[in-house]
Amino acid sequence: MRQSLGVRAEQRLAILGRLRMADWIEMPEREFASEVKRVEKDPLFCKLYHGAPGLPSAIRRRRWPGGKLSTGFYDVDESRVSGAQRVDVEGSLDARRDVMPLIRKMGRQAFERYFLHAEEAVSLQEIARRTGLSEPEIRRIHELLLDIGAQSEFSGAPKVAAAARGDTCLARLTLEDGHPGFEFVAPYWARGLYQVRYDDLESWKTSGQLDGPERRRLRHLLKRLETLNLRQSTIFRIMESMSVIQADYMRTRSEEDLRPVSLRLLARRLQLSPSTVSRALAHRTVRLPWGREVPMITLVPGQRHVLKDVLRHWLLDSPSATDSTLARRLKVERGIDVSRRTVNAVRHALQEEEGILSE
Repeated sequence: MRQSLGVRAEQRLAILGRLRMADWIEMPEREFASEVKRVEKDPLFCKLYHGAPGLPSAIRRRRWPGGKLSTGFYDVDESRVSGAQRVDVEGSLDARRDVMPLIRKMGRQAFERYFLHAEEAVSLQEIARRTGLSEPEIRRIHELLLDIGAQSEFSGAPKVAAAARGDTCLARLTLEDGHPGFEFVAPYWARGLYQVRYDDLESWKTSGQLDGPERRRLRHLLKRLETLNLRQSTIFRIMESMSVIQADYMRTRSEEDLRPVSLRLLARRLQLSPSTVSRALAHRTVRLPWGREVPMITLVPGQRHVLKDVLRHWLLDSPSATDSTLARRLKVERGIDVSRRTVNAVRHALQEEEGILSE
C-alpha cells in the first residue's frame, strides 16, 4: 500500500512538472524576458556569474549552434514602432540612443565577447578597464541587455510589426552550406543557455564566500536556471528541426518545395508531445532568408496542404495526368509516398474549390 501511494505521488509530481513547463513554453516572450531579468539581477546569480578573486565563474553561457545576434539590434529605427507601442517602448528607445555610442566605442566584437557570450569570466570592473569605458557606462550597457527583452522595435521586421498581432519574431533563419543559422532578435535568445560548472560551484561552497542565506537559496536558483534552459532549448530544437526539414524551401523560395510534416510527426522526431510543439509554435514568428516574416506554424504544413500546393501546379500544366502518374511523380520528385486514392481525393478537392480539372 505504501509503495502504491509512493508511485501515485511520483505520478502527480510528474504531471505537475509537465503542466508547469507547458506554462513556461506558452509564456509570451516579453514576460519570459522579465523572468530572465529577475534571475540575472539576483545578487547570488551575479556573484556566481562574474566570479570573485581566487574563484572562477560557476555560471557561464553555451551558444546555440549557428546562432548569433541580429545586426538589426545595433540600429535604432523608430519608424518600426506603431503608435500603440510608442508609450511602452519610448523609454527603451531613449536608453538605446544613449548607450549605442558606447557599444560602438567598445566595438561589436568586444561587446559580444563580454556581454553576449561571456566567453570568459570577467567582472564589470575588469571589462571597464579592458575597454576604456567607465564602470557606470559598463553598467548601463549591462542593464540595457536585461531591460530590452523582446521589444518589437529591435526585430528589424517590416513596419507592420508582428507584435501588433500579438506575435513575437524570434529570429531570421538562414542557410549556409546546407547548415541552418539563426539571427536572433533579442539578446537573451542570442546568448544561448546557462551552463552551470558544478566543479567550480563546489569550490564556491567550500570557500566560505557564500553566506547561510545564499547557500539556502542556491538550490532554488539552480532549479530556476534549469527551467529557463529547458524552455529555451525546447523552442530552439523545434525551430532548428523545422529549418533542417524545410531546407529546400528556404533555398529555392518555392512553396512547392515545402515538405509535409505534421505536429505529431515533428513531436515524435523530437521526443516531445504534440501539445508541447503546438504551444511552442503559437504566437511566434520567424523571418525567412529573403526577409518575409511568417508564423512558425507555416513551416509545419500538413501533408494535405502540401499535396494541394504541388498538385495545383502540376495539374495546371498537365490536367490529363493520371492519379497513378501523379502518385509516382510525388514519390520520385518530392519524396512524398501516397496512394493513388489520396491523390484522387486531393484532386477532387481542388476541382471543387478552384475548378482545376480532374482526369
